[in-house]
Amino acid sequence: MNRLKRLIWCALLFGIQALYFPLNRFLQGGMEFKTVLDDYVPLWPIWVIPYGLICIWWIVAHLWAAWRMEERLYESFFIASAFASVAALTIYTVFPTYVIRPAVSANDWTSLLLNWIYANDYDYNAFPSGHVYITTLIALFWSLWFPKWKWLWAATVIVIALATLFTHQHYLPDPIGGLALAWFGYRIGLWCMAERNTRQRPVMDSP
Repeated sequence: MNRLKRLIWCALLFGIQALYFPLNRFLQGGMEFKTVLDDYVPLWPIWVIPYGLICIWWIVAHLWAAWRMEERLYESFFIASAFASVAALTIYTVFPTYVIRPAVSANDWTSLLLNWIYANDYDYNAFPSGHVYITTLIALFWSLWFPKWKWLWAATVIVIALATLFTHQHYLPDPIGGLALAWFGYRIGLWCMAERNTRQRPVMDSP
């Protein structure tokens, strides 16, 4: 697969994921998918830093994969990402969920940034967490691509899952749903790659 085709696929993924924004702004109704445990999760505006910076990593990671990842692994990554994104968008539409954010009255820069995110990222599209499923999918495939750095990829997932909670952008079920969706998408991607390898394997003549 040439790099131009990969970049087109990458742009397609970005386009699919961009459908998050109109849904985020125009969905109505649905439910607040909150648990009793969510009342014990503190608000720590400092966690807005990894919450925001991870978006840059997503763009870098997808472009990097399109440019350098081994062909079969990239196809698997693309299938997994497309599946997870379409599944998440379908869930957002059919089963709308939202988060009621707290008032942030402090004037430090992290609180101001968190208030800016609250104002521009509306409260819908909560379950499953897009931050978690995108980050987890990258971590899973990067663990295959760069297995010596598995600890780093796992750490990014943990940090982002905590960031979604400590910024009160999500309730507890949302990152759990994001993890489950990413794992299912990952297995779908690997299965498709295995199936293609099986079909393309030459059949040996009988003796």
